[in-house]
Amino acid sequence: MVRRDSSQTPRTTSRRPFLALAGAAVAGTTGIAGCLGDENGNGSGNGGSDDGGNGGGNGGSDDGGNGNGDAGGTTVADAEPLASPVDPSGVSWDDLGDLEGDITVYSGRTRDQIDLVFEELENEYDGLEIHRNYDDNDVQVNQLVQEGDATPADVFYSQDPGALGAVHDEGLVQELPEDVVDTVPESYREPGGHWTGVSGRVRSIMYNEDRLDETPFDSWDELPTDIFAYAEDDRFKGIISTRPNSGTFRGFIQAMVDLEGEEATRQWVRDFMDQDPQLFSGGSSQAAAVEQGGDDDPIIGLGNSYYAARLVNEDPDSPIRVTFTEDDPGSLFSVAGVAATNSVEDPELVAEFVRHLVAVEGQEFMMDANGEFPVVEGVDYVGPLPSPDELNSPTFDLSEFDMELQEASELLEDEGMMPL
Repeated sequence: MVRRDSSQTPRTTSRRPFLALAGAAVAGTTGIAGCLGDENGNGSGNGGSDDGGNGGGNGGSDDGGNGNGDAGGTTVADAEPLASPVDPSGVSWDDLGDLEGDITVYSGRTRDQIDLVFEELENEYDGLEIHRNYDDNDVQVNQLVQEGDATPADVFYSQDPGALGAVHDEGLVQELPEDVVDTVPESYREPGGHWTGVSGRVRSIMYNEDRLDETPFDSWDELPTDIFAYAEDDRFKGIISTRPNSGTFRGFIQAMVDLEGEEATRQWVRDFMDQDPQLFSGGSSQAAAVEQGGDDDPIIGLGNSYYAARLVNEDPDSPIRVTFTEDDPGSLFSVAGVAATNSVEDPELVAEFVRHLVAVEGQEFMMDANGEFPVVEGVDYVGPLPSPDELNSPTFDLSEFDMELQEASELLEDEGMMPL
């Protein structure tokens, strides 16, 4: 087994290209477009607090014990739309209220994944300034816990439902407006409305279509639609890779435990490790290794589809492709989402900010610039991948993820996949 650091040039053994449309249960070969960003969250924090600070409030708590207080006595949930509310049919930015003022975002997503969205909003509204603080999810959650009601953060933005669940469990976030909650399907948000998904991603199988002759396969159509085959089939030995240190991978493991049982999951990890996989510490570096196709690069990778999508968006001639397993944890659909802290200074601004993320332009921007999926039913997915409705992903309650995904983390450590 080769453990790879994201700063290193990844190596390959045998690689094959393949991109399939799952959902129709057919393995096809398609190109993918549009996505940038890594999930290792190693951004540097810049501008963590606004000059006024955020006062903690003494608002009432909901039935889950999460305080909804803010300095002015008005909660985000009570903040009426400044213009039109959002709804599942899709509402345009033109119909929403203007964004004016300062807002501080603690982000577990990296700068290259979402800064373009923030820049677009600041370009749209001259009076808006978004203070960004980028760091790992666990760092951001710990910071929010330490700061409590004195945090300067108005919004926590994360690609990990477990991290969003953690700040909710700590009582650090408040309910979002009813129109926002009703806009996003319940499977993509916390049932009580304390956080909501704003974009989606799906686990996939990445491969380099130019390297079929370096594999034991006669056609990329032979790639399995069962995630267990990638650990059990000897044809993947020495040519496969993954990134086990991400929250998304641990979520995949937790979903496998819940759907298939702990012993079956442990056996999958053991079998996968017997394939002599390359283990990466960054999703972007893994996808780049699959794409570049050098002698020391992996040919196949388990990872989020949008990493491959961004490479094809940058270079339409890229040989990287993706396919999907069917109705198992290997095609788990997950979300990146936001939560409003209890210390919000301007509830109307924060409420309207979140409305912009789930409005048509916010959804389309994440789709076009970052290769992700919309989470609003009225916004159609446009791109070469199957739409969420076409993907045969398993049904799973994302709000059940806990921050440390402790069960999954301990399992990976027990079976020798972690730490890297």
